[in-house]
Amino acid sequence: MKKLLIILMLSFITFAWGTQKPNILLIVSDDQRPDTISALGNPHIQTRNLDRLFQNGTSFLNATCSNPICTPSRAEILTGSSGFVNGVRDFGGKIDPDLPTLPKELQAHGYDTVYVGKWHNNGRPKLHGYTESVGLYAGGGGKWYKPQKDWKGDAVTGYRGWIFQDEAGNKFPEKGVGLTPDISDRFADAAIQVLKRKSAKPFFLQINFTAPHDPLLMPSGFAEKYPADKMPLPVNYLPKHPFDHGNYEGRDEKMLPWPRTPERVKGNLGVYYAVIHHMDLAIGRMLKVLQETGQADNTLVIFTSDHGLAVGSHGLMGKQNMYEHTI
Repeated sequence: MKKLLIILMLSFITFAWGTQKPNILLIVSDDQRPDTISALGNPHIQTRNLDRLFQNGTSFLNATCSNPICTPSRAEILTGSSGFVNGVRDFGGKIDPDLPTLPKELQAHGYDTVYVGKWHNNGRPKLHGYTESVGLYAGGGGKWYKPQKDWKGDAVTGYRGWIFQDEAGNKFPEKGVGLTPDISDRFADAAIQVLKRKSAKPFFLQINFTAPHDPLLMPSGFAEKYPADKMPLPVNYLPKHPFDHGNYEGRDEKMLPWPRTPERVKGNLGVYYAVIHHMDLAIGRMLKVLQETGQADNTLVIFTSDHGLAVGSHGLMGKQNMYEHTI
């Protein structure tokens, strides 16, 4: 069972492309609810490029995340096994080094394996099978940390951001500290550098966006696209969850005060949608480069999120719950 996901992917590649190995572009968003893609029935958000993937591909509409927290979920994507097997059941868990991972297996089959974006597991990407990292964002999210040397965040929430760095730990402050409104563009720029390369090997390029993880920062030019008064409340909106679900005092649940008011939830959703829309445009730029470089027909594009989020549903804000909008 440990190798099931990897074997299924390799089998599908062999079936679909025969002896020619396709490139693989794996795109992972962060904390994105399943109802935030227009083509899946949400007329209030614009996701033209994700819509194209839906319309021209295959969608798994009943997939679930068994442990909806960033670190465990990403470990499950890497290993194809649950946290009970891979050893990561919460923040700080370490992936069992004896387990196969998707990039390790693909590297063994002749792929260049490149990582872009948010890294949230132990070590660095090279430890788990990536040959290279470009635009690595080592961290993001997390608990209630005190400010430190490379810190920039919100003094009210205590949110900790991390600085761009490479595998050797060299830091690039000019690329932004913490989450910035244009961070999806920066990740796309890094990915596009890889997509434009000439190589005899096929590539496996994984790009992990931070969008739409909090803190939600309005992208430039989006302030009027999703005004709060035009946003519909979730159908299961509540001002307060009716019982302590085990994370009542968690960081995510302190993003808005109790009780949740319709105005605050709508305002939060407006920025949440704007950040997703902005990420969608960044994804569109990557897809355009695939077309321009003649690689589109030989590239398998996969989009997923690590898990969802409440954003006002059931009176909750975060992901440490087992409702469908989260798992």
